[in-house]
Amino acid sequence: MRKIFLLLALFPLLLAQQEITIRIRGGIPAIRIAVPPFKIKAYTDQGKAAAREIEETFRADLAFSRVFEPLSRDLLALVKDTNPDKPDLKAWESVGASVVFMGKVEERGGQLRFTGKLYDARTKGFILGKSFFGKAKFRRLMAHRMGDELLKYFGQIPIFTSKIAFISDRDGNRELYIMDYDGMNQVRLTYTKGMEMLPAWSHNGEMVAYTSFRRGSPSLYIRFIYQGKDKLVAQGGSNITPDFSPDDKLLLYSSSLPGNYEIFLYNLRTEQRRRLTYSYGSDLSPKWSPDGEKILFSSDRSGSPQLYIMDKNGKNPRRITFQGSYNASPDWAPDGDRVVYVSRVMGRFNLYILYLSTSQVIKLTSGMAMNENPCFSPDGRHIVFSSNRSGRYQIYIMDYDGKNLRQLTSRGNNLMPSWQKINHRR
Repeated sequence: MRKIFLLLALFPLLLAQQEITIRIRGGIPAIRIAVPPFKIKAYTDQGKAAAREIEETFRADLAFSRVFEPLSRDLLALVKDTNPDKPDLKAWESVGASVVFMGKVEERGGQLRFTGKLYDARTKGFILGKSFFGKAKFRRLMAHRMGDELLKYFGQIPIFTSKIAFISDRDGNRELYIMDYDGMNQVRLTYTKGMEMLPAWSHNGEMVAYTSFRRGSPSLYIRFIYQGKDKLVAQGGSNITPDFSPDDKLLLYSSSLPGNYEIFLYNLRTEQRRRLTYSYGSDLSPKWSPDGEKILFSSDRSGSPQLYIMDKNGKNPRRITFQGSYNASPDWAPDGDRVVYVSRVMGRFNLYILYLSTSQVIKLTSGMAMNENPCFSPDGRHIVFSSNRSGRYQIYIMDYDGKNLRQLTSRGNNLMPSWQKINHRR
């Protein structure tokens, strides 16, 4: 019986469902930014290659963001401007730029200095300047950090230095991995020779909670990333689908120890736990609301898996999905108004977004593939998920409206991604 419940948590059931109405909500106009070719001063081939990668990575970050709209290379070619300290802002405004970023990479003593200056093409004023210095191996990190500085200046949540945790069997058995948001620097974290699954990032980026079969039955652990250590949190029965509270002091998870899956609350400081749900169904995939006051979860207490929201103490549960006979694996957007989830339609599992304020439903994926385990980016503009559309399961990211699909992994099967959340209320 326990295996049946575990499968319920991981893979959608083959249940019938009605088609859901599809509507797309428009986005906010992006900031048109000119990024002319960087000025590069490097004396080694390694330094030159690293400088070019910094420029390419920075450009890719801006193009991905949906905050900025980089000018095309054709428009950039119309302006001959190579002075990062005194750019021709009038010329840049004439080709449609709102802001101009002038970049410079210098090689000094075997290290690189990446300097960037941002100007307002309309007011002709200087906005900000930043500089990052480090070894060539940190070239992508320097580019990501510069991109984050631009996002923060315009009041946006920085995402370029965020990480994604996931599960991969590329080395034989399913183990825990992490990677940069763009799929680079994929690193294996666990070597248990058991099966790991369902990771969840903490908001401070220092912990990942996950389920492991290393002791036989599915037990819950917390991996302290920078210490390389694990802490056993829950064992006995099946313990799955963890989620950290916004302040990282509490951990939600589902456990079958009571007989069916119920939701529990674990205090990381006191190590005390409390049961929150008492239902006849299976309560799974609990997710904290961004303000830490509500809990989103899936449950089949009404007969088929549906989504519910309850108070943080487990009181006042209310059902929020009514279309379709299978809705599960939810994640809450940082804005608190959107929920992304998996729903079965016409025998296939696709991703949908529900707007809580209007009950509007948006279909994000289509086709014959199985699309699972969606998770919002820290800024809510993007979604990471797993899909077998290429044959094996791989990790993909796309914009919140289903556009700009990108594959991040390729070796083995890769699934169950978790995008690091960021709490900016601290």
